[in-house]
Amino acid sequence: MDIRITPAPLHGSVTVPQSKSHCHRLLLASHLAGSQKAVEANIRAASCSEDIRATKQALDALAASDAPVIDCGESGSTLRFLLPVVMTLRSEARFLGHGRLPQRPLSPLWEQMEAHGCTLQHGSGALICTGHGSMQGGDFYLPGNVSSQYVTGLLYALPLTAEGGTIHITSPLESRSYVEMSLQVLHNFGITITEEEAGYRIPGGQRYIASADTVLTPEGDWSAAAFWYVARALGEDVSCLDAGTPSVQGDRVIRDLCRHPEALHTVSAADIPDLVPALAVLMALTPGEHRITNAARLRIKESDRLATTAAGLTALGGDVKETKDGLFIRGKRWLSGGAADGAGDHRIVMAMAIAACRCRAPVIIRGAQAAAKSYPDFFDAYRMLGGKADAVHLR
Repeated sequence: MDIRITPAPLHGSVTVPQSKSHCHRLLLASHLAGSQKAVEANIRAASCSEDIRATKQALDALAASDAPVIDCGESGSTLRFLLPVVMTLRSEARFLGHGRLPQRPLSPLWEQMEAHGCTLQHGSGALICTGHGSMQGGDFYLPGNVSSQYVTGLLYALPLTAEGGTIHITSPLESRSYVEMSLQVLHNFGITITEEEAGYRIPGGQRYIASADTVLTPEGDWSAAAFWYVARALGEDVSCLDAGTPSVQGDRVIRDLCRHPEALHTVSAADIPDLVPALAVLMALTPGEHRITNAARLRIKESDRLATTAAGLTALGGDVKETKDGLFIRGKRWLSGGAADGAGDHRIVMAMAIAACRCRAPVIIRGAQAAAKSYPDFFDAYRMLGGKADAVHLR
């Protein structure tokens, strides 16, 4: 589906979906505690993105079979969280993926699991891998600059082993707030983990428990709210609901970045990689020179997000250049408009829609349906605020 946006003022309040990151973590912990349905009941229909459906279906498959087929859809979180958990609970499983997911890396988690009792075999097409042999505990070594999702997967799995284990982080940990969210959820479900100087020690033989005090409702999603905060910073009369409560989500920093344009000169994305497309729009429409650094990991997301962010904004008249690990942006007050490729990436699609607010001519976004991966109601919310976004069929 392609969308044509005719620039128009946005006005009103929007309720953001619940946090995709928090939903994944709550669903997995509650499944292991036998209370998955309670969390599912608290996930609003508008928040049930394609990624969340993938995790729910994967957990159903795990419960239904001793040799489950885990279809992760296009969700990196589903795959990276469930790979160690499933291979701790089962001795045989297959993992499927779609879109770009089968090409996204699993190293060094793969090698660490193989060093602890698993045999993993690469597949082809949608089959990412087949696993044999249950994962055992012990010492696991992971660099901190590859994916915090590997750390989370092991944090969830190691309490289920008899031995427990220690996760050694061999370089500075990036996206730390996502690991802190995992630790918060795990503690909430009765799991004991000790943070050490360069890693985490996890006792084995633990049980996930949901008590009367266990939090089972996901937070609002700051990654989604970021697009509306950027729209407001660009002059649109938009406010967000359900994104102001206390949170460990690192992406909450978008509120301060939007309030203080001087902070946009250089922004490290080491702890906020999901904000890069939205931030790039804000920078492209804020006069001056701006840099996003420490963002090399975005090249292995749903798209090469550095390349697709730069290409999309350039197609709309922005001045955006890729660097080795980020973006260099010369901001303007207005963009010209034109056609941008959504690149099959939900965050690119939403970023281009917000950029269209400050374009002098209409904007075509190709493949706009990708927004459903994390924010199914994004364009409904956009129209509710007064945005003019119409489906078109282009040859």
